[in-house]
Amino acid sequence: MDESKNVTEKNTKATERQIQSVQRAINILNCFTMTNSALTLGQISNQLNLNKGTVHGILSTLYQNGYISQNGNGQYMLGAALFNKACLAAGTRQSMCIDRGHDRLLALSNQFQLNGTMFAMDEKQLRVIDTTEPTNCPFIVQRVSPQISLYDSASGKILLAYLSEKERAEYLERMPMTPFQKSFEDKQKNFDVELYRIRKNGYSEEYDALFTGVSALAVPIFNRYHNELFGSVSLTGMSPMIKKRRQEIIAALQAHARYLQDCLRF
Repeated sequence: MDESKNVTEKNTKATERQIQSVQRAINILNCFTMTNSALTLGQISNQLNLNKGTVHGILSTLYQNGYISQNGNGQYMLGAALFNKACLAAGTRQSMCIDRGHDRLLALSNQFQLNGTMFAMDEKQLRVIDTTEPTNCPFIVQRVSPQISLYDSASGKILLAYLSEKERAEYLERMPMTPFQKSFEDKQKNFDVELYRIRKNGYSEEYDALFTGVSALAVPIFNRYHNELFGSVSLTGMSPMIKKRRQEIIAALQAHARYLQDCLRF
């Protein structure tokens, strides 16, 4: 019993073991923020409670590798190499969501006999990054098309709901009137009410808007820490099936989105 406990303690210590020099380099990089983008050697040293010689050695190594730069006043700043790595983050997050989420989305497709789609937000547009189809379904609904307007799709409305007010207004100007809207004010009111409902309830729905008899439910996926919209996940299929199990589908999609958000740790 004691031997088993010792093995467990050793494994825990091994898992928690850190390389001090690497951790210090990370701590130095974390000193830089939006409000403190340029720091002196002394400021970094005081902030981390490390002697200047140690900090200078780490800064020099980071500088030689492009992760730290210096301005004309000799203050240290983040380097271009970090920006280049940051540009890879979007692709990494998308790959992570596909890797962690595909089997779970497929399980939802099979559970509800609906098509699953995961979208990522890309330059204020939604881009399909993963799709699933129920394994033993007598019919498959094919609906993904670049010609679909954002306001006509459940996932598109999620993107619109989380745009800035200025961006939403610009989209509204381009959006055509429906037969039920008599003025621009009518269009704006309907638009604002629908998008407010999406933000409040945490899901979007679409019934027969694109194709008669075909509907969809979608929920947003956020970056875990910054509460930024990453994309959406939706289930699409025949309208009677969507309406019959609406609440159950929404709950399942929201649980799946929370799981993906836990995966998006940056």
